Amino acid sequence: MQTSNALLLDIVGASRTRFVIPPYQRAYSWKHRQCEELWLDIFRAARSASQHFVGTLLYAPERNDENGNARFSIVDGQQRTTTVSLILVALVRHLKNTGTTLAHTTADEIEARYLLLDGDSNLPGKLVLSRGDRTSYFDALLGAKPNDIASVNIADNLAFFTEKMAEPDFDAEALWQGLKLLSVIFAEVEKTESAQPIFESLNSKGAPLTTADLVRNYLLLAETHTQQTYLYDTYWSIIESLFVPDPGSLRLDNAIQGWLSVRFRKVRAHGPGEVYSIFKRYVEDDYTGTTEDLLRELRNFCFVWAENYRYHAVKKFRTMDWAVNGAPTLTSGFTRQKAHDEAYAQRVRAEMRNTDATL
Repeated sequence: MQTSNALLLDIVGASRTRFVIPPYQRAYSWKHRQCEELWLDIFRAARSASQHFVGTLLYAPERNDENGNARFSIVDGQQRTTTVSLILVALVRHLKNTGTTLAHTTADEIEARYLLLDGDSNLPGKLVLSRGDRTSYFDALLGAKPNDIASVNIADNLAFFTEKMAEPDFDAEALWQGLKLLSVIFAEVEKTESAQPIFESLNSKGAPLTTADLVRNYLLLAETHTQQTYLYDTYWSIIESLFVPDPGSLRLDNAIQGWLSVRFRKVRAHGPGEVYSIFKRYVEDDYTGTTEDLLRELRNFCFVWAENYRYHAVKKFRTMDWAVNGAPTLTSGFTRQKAHDEAYAQRVRAEMRNTDATL
């Protein structure tokens, strides 16, 4: 297998090249949540003026079509590739409808290079979706309104991006610059039949990463080895130890979600699968402190959360005092006091720990 790091638009924009979604692939399934995450990633890339990694694009070469165009079968990465193509469709429409101009390209040039095969609207698009979505995508490509598109997800997501571009503060130039900075691991397998084992390896082997794994890696990865060791020993190892035994990191993941619901109230995670993306959004778009300050705050919150694990309604932690006072935390406006009978308190805490260990 040959792999390389490449910009997604450079791949999509390759001359005389068509990307085909195989019939066995699932239908296009991204919803507004995934589209919103990608949209935010694009603008983060534009603000930082640096490449933003969005995943893997695994493909297998096929025979050239009857016109001599190269054909590649997308084995993994079709959801992201299709969504970026829908953003480009919406951007071309926006530029044409509003007369907005970009610094170094035009709507026609974007359409010709990235959407239509060799710029000829009489030929199918550069991206050919699986059978259930193919006609809907071509309809979108050739100007159909969302209400006239059969595929619900294609219609809804095209409408979503169209509405985003209609907002007063939309910056088309920033969107375009961010799109050009999306990068992928571009992986080629020599034969289609060998692609499936690789796809399975990429997507299903090994234990899935927990929210805690993702948060820890995100916070520590950019630091030097010395700083990583210091932050891990001073904060993260304590955070993890507060919840043992914790198979699958369920308790710590739950604590991170609880902390996030207090700290970043304007966005609510509706399930465990949304916590990490909202965490990233908070850190990258809202948070202004240091990594150490964030870890200190999270550790102090976890002191309270772990002690009250069985009674952890978020309303108990609406005060921000825990972020300042650390272990001697104030909860619900009341100072935490020592037990009158410390021996009894220790026995109750031990019983609660034993009960939790069996849950």
